[in-house]
Amino acid sequence: MSEILRFETFSSTVEPEFWSGLAHHKLHSAQLDTARTSVQGEFTGGRRHAIRNDSLPTQRLAVPARMRVSRGAWDAAGSTQQPGTVAVEGHLYNTNTIEEFKKTDKSELLRSAGAEVLEAVQSGQATKNPERLWPFLLLSFADLKKYHFYHWFAFPAVTADPPDTVSAEPVPISAFAPKPCLAHLLAAFASASQSAFIARYSPHAPEAPWRIGPLSEWDQIYSTADSSISMLGFVDPSSHSTRPGWPLRNLLTWLRHCHPEITSIPVFKHEEDDLLKQQCESIVVSVNVTPAASLESECQVSGWERNEKQKLLPRIVNLSSTMDPVRLAESALDLNLQLMRWRLAPSIDLAKIAGTRALLIGAGTLGAYTARALLAWGMRKITFVDSGRVSFSNPPRQPLYEFADTLDGGKPKAEAAASSMRRIFPNVDAQGVQMSIPMPGHAVSPAELERTRATVEQLEQLVKTHDAVFLLTDSRESRWLPTMLGTLHRKIVVCVALGFDSFVAMRHGIYTQDDDFAGTDNGQNMRLGCYFCNDVVAPTDSLSDRTLDQQCTVTRPGLAPIASGTAVELLTTILQHPRGAEAPAPPPSTNGSSDDAGAFGSPVHQIRGYLAGFRQHAIVGQASSMCTACSPTIINAYRQHGFEFLLRAFNNTVEDAPHCSAAESKSYLETLTGLADLHRQTDDMMEAIEWSGSDDDFEAV
Repeated sequence: MSEILRFETFSSTVEPEFWSGLAHHKLHSAQLDTARTSVQGEFTGGRRHAIRNDSLPTQRLAVPARMRVSRGAWDAAGSTQQPGTVAVEGHLYNTNTIEEFKKTDKSELLRSAGAEVLEAVQSGQATKNPERLWPFLLLSFADLKKYHFYHWFAFPAVTADPPDTVSAEPVPISAFAPKPCLAHLLAAFASASQSAFIARYSPHAPEAPWRIGPLSEWDQIYSTADSSISMLGFVDPSSHSTRPGWPLRNLLTWLRHCHPEITSIPVFKHEEDDLLKQQCESIVVSVNVTPAASLESECQVSGWERNEKQKLLPRIVNLSSTMDPVRLAESALDLNLQLMRWRLAPSIDLAKIAGTRALLIGAGTLGAYTARALLAWGMRKITFVDSGRVSFSNPPRQPLYEFADTLDGGKPKAEAAASSMRRIFPNVDAQGVQMSIPMPGHAVSPAELERTRATVEQLEQLVKTHDAVFLLTDSRESRWLPTMLGTLHRKIVVCVALGFDSFVAMRHGIYTQDDDFAGTDNGQNMRLGCYFCNDVVAPTDSLSDRTLDQQCTVTRPGLAPIASGTAVELLTTILQHPRGAEAPAPPPSTNGSSDDAGAFGSPVHQIRGYLAGFRQHAIVGQASSMCTACSPTIINAYRQHGFEFLLRAFNNTVEDAPHCSAAESKSYLETLTGLADLHRQTDDMMEAIEWSGSDDDFEAV
């Protein structure tokens, strides 16, 4: 009496690395696109584990049929197929919301997959490539905030109506051929290496009793003449003693449509153990094949996987508890940034921003807010330079410090700021450098000479090894040396300064590579000015003899985060522009957009903001040939004389300067750049205007 042929279903096995690949695919490739994506899966022939016990006979425990999806699922071309392994293509449907995941028409997905299987059968593609008979589906939703992955596998199988049957109990392959012939069977199968095949045993050909070939050679191999036995074979993931694996369902669909004359056939379940142990333990199932119905797209298809409780429901994988919290924090930061690229700004180069190394000169209110904004953009390398210590007034205004930092005289600000950044985000490379920057007008004594020289060398090395320099100190002269060094090494320099209710955030102009600090322009875009270019006096000591309100930064509390945020956004706009730091500033009358603008438009030169009236203006200022910080005269003087030039600037030594022409000036930098001559000429003009007339020229009214 015939019985319904029953199959062992697939069980999905997913490596954790696959979910990491799905997260990367969602963030960087698919984004909001829910179109079907191809992934790779594989299964192997069935295996049994031997369980040995001294007091009991050895038992053979069957391993469940597994469809394995690994880290290599995303790169089918680069994956290598192991012997005895069958690689199959899967279709990933990744939804954007959990509601979309729940509402997806699962029956339609399965029916569509079944129709593709029938199409592969009808077109002959399945005959050439039997793996086309065994696709799998993966419906998923990746909650990347919690690292929860909702998923549901399906292994589409076209249903026979009525079902196929078996006419006898399965028997081992050795029942069809003597054992000496089985060695030839193993060798024939190893050389054929087919996932589905036609096999024929010919007892009257003792030298080559077995012949195995692909399905495309069916007509050449299949025969029942001269006592030959022909079998339909396949690599069976099931090691069940009576039930063949799930792939046989669609293989029988192929048979009933491509060879409708076959109504009954032995099916050879080839298992991996045969090759591993060099012995044939596979079984043969005699199947009665249901006649084919017409090839219609409205076919009945089954295959959704049951969950751990054997219910037709999806599964959930929670990786948050198994992942390194630091890695989770990094993934969460990248998630927020990648979301910008999904709809709002798809052309942002986030890697360029993340790879920018930022040097912050000043770790006070501006430095703290600037650092947090840089971190929010994903920058991983941030260095603080500051000479102060955390005071009791700092924590309420400066978000990187807390009360404990003020105790015992206060922690060094630069180191405390870096430590706070690492606590906020452990993957940031934040360093603190305790340094008092040498300044013009602040004389260097002989005892301090070598220490000052070392400080200059250290600061210059910091400028060299960073990509962007932020000037965030609270005095004008402390910005001079970083400005000059930033100009010399062609770095992006962003300067921020605060008033009581106003601020300026500006970028410094940069010399082009072919300019070589000659001060020339290309006739189209003049170099933009620096913080000192509009000054007609050189920076000097502004810190001595100051009252208490002048010693502290007295400004409206909400101004610093506005100014710092504006400066960071100015930097990111520069980084996204095709010309980078050499990008020209748009005219004030435009909105910053142009044909060659970057993802955020063209970076302006200066932003001046006022809380009074909540006004903001974009201003363009050209570089001054007499600038005491960035002019060719200053840069070339440092290149020629090095620290000796700086020492004259610090000590304001005008006398005996061989490259100065107006020694009567009280400022070395003004004399060197020609500002002293400009002052004298102006004074002469004012005197001429004041005394050019006489009283006799005016009549009494």
